[in-house]
Amino acid sequence: MEYKTVMLDRKDGIAVLTLNRPDVLNSVNMEMRSEILGILESLEKDPGVRVLIVTGAGRAFCAGADINEFKESGKDPAMQKFLNKKLIAMARAYYEFEKPVIGAINGVSAGDGSQWVLAFDLNVASEKARFGWPATYLGIL
Repeated sequence: MEYKTVMLDRKDGIAVLTLNRPDVLNSVNMEMRSEILGILESLEKDPGVRVLIVTGAGRAFCAGADINEFKESGKDPAMQKFLNKKLIAMARAYYEFEKPVIGAINGVSAGDGSQWVLAFDLNVASEKARFGWPATYLGIL
């Protein structure tokens, strides 16, 4: 299957999910959320997949939610609540995934990215990895 925001490779029982929006530090938009949730559902049902590795393309793992989506949603409380529920659903989906999930943290991990790292079973971070929670100083947490 062809994806716009992620890449998925499978080999020898290992699935590698690569967040693929390097121009925006792999920030998460609605399309990426939808693609990842569909992939997780598919991989969970696939007996040939024994483990999932999640990483990011380019110099970041995941810079968090796409700020452009949040700017638009900030004008509509119902949309903001909807997006927040989707963000939580992503972390929950990783946490409840029935197979081991390994984070290969290759750079910046902030917001959603750091939340996902906490939901993974194991993480391996490069020396360039940095973790942050920008929502705390942006006043949106």
